[in-house]
Amino acid sequence: MAKTIKQLVEGLAGQDAVGDVCRLLDEHLERGDTAYLAEFGAALHTRYGSGRAGAEHQYLFDRILWDVVTTPGPENVGYALWLGLATRSRSGRPVRRAAAVLAAHQPLAALAGVFAGDRASETAPEELRACLVHELVLRGAPIAERPEVVAWAAASPYWAGHPLAWLPWTLAPLEGVPSLPHYSRGGAAYGVGYGLPEGERLTGGGAAPVVRRGAEEPGLGAAVERWAGRFNGRVETAVFHAAEPVGPEAVPAVLAALSLDCLAGSDPLMVVPGTAAQAWRQLFGAASIGGGREDEWWYGAYGRLAAWRSLAALAGAAEDASPEEVQRRAEGCAWYCFAAATDDWFNLDTMDLGLAVLDTDRRRLAVLAATDYDGG
Repeated sequence: MAKTIKQLVEGLAGQDAVGDVCRLLDEHLERGDTAYLAEFGAALHTRYGSGRAGAEHQYLFDRILWDVVTTPGPENVGYALWLGLATRSRSGRPVRRAAAVLAAHQPLAALAGVFAGDRASETAPEELRACLVHELVLRGAPIAERPEVVAWAAASPYWAGHPLAWLPWTLAPLEGVPSLPHYSRGGAAYGVGYGLPEGERLTGGGAAPVVRRGAEEPGLGAAVERWAGRFNGRVETAVFHAAEPVGPEAVPAVLAALSLDCLAGSDPLMVVPGTAAQAWRQLFGAASIGGGREDEWWYGAYGRLAAWRSLAALAGAAEDASPEEVQRRAEGCAWYCFAAATDDWFNLDTMDLGLAVLDTDRRRLAVLAATDYDGG
């Protein structure tokens, strides 16, 4: 006679090998019986959770949770949340990671229940819904067409005062197709570069106009705020004002004359013209997955917000500007990416970031530089 789930779970006590159980669970998964997996996972956590789980038990639970959350269907969304997808993750930000994984692996229709009154909704925190909105937007999902999402947003006091509510529900043209991690059983894979974009480097030669340092402006470093908190992270932001408009030919000379810490001892200085869209992609990568291990990421929703905040500040947009106003202003600015060979900052590494932005009158110059290089 087949053993019950309780008997199987009890039989794992003191066992290091779980191969037979994995094969049994795979058989149920192949039949689409995710209810069995969810019940097994719940029993496993009840028996071995709360600090009593060994490595094999934790592996088995994580495996079950992954198989449930990545099997399409509203019932599996509910099972995953019931098993603690948003609370039991080893990530430093479990709710944000849960939203990212759900958006990456579940169709929009299957996620509607998170915003409505079904089992998934009962176990979903409001913060999960807030993050899920923009994790879906980043993947091109038409969330404004789902009445459950619209109704939740209209009725939720939590959402009404949430910082993510400022962001648009569709991707802006400058956001393009964002680069997002690929989540799997083993973790997350991603590829985001922060170096100079392709393009002809400016050779300089133009005379540098007189510039003066302005007051520090909030928001410039929003996308790399987390980098500065790491043991080897450094961030530099500044705003300067020129006596006359700065043309492209003068940008290298201006940057070299600014006494920036990030360019101290640099030789040579490399500057490439860019666009607002290129800058947003760099800022989004830096904010969402840059500057640390996965358990330190901000993930997509908050990464998107931080990228927009830095973009707005670099472009000199008003603090109360709408996303549409920020985009218009950003596209009227002149954007430059820069890097240099220095001992402590730029090592032409994937964690290097250098942006210089001249606003619409070409007199205000905003600079953002960041590195996670430790000089080793």
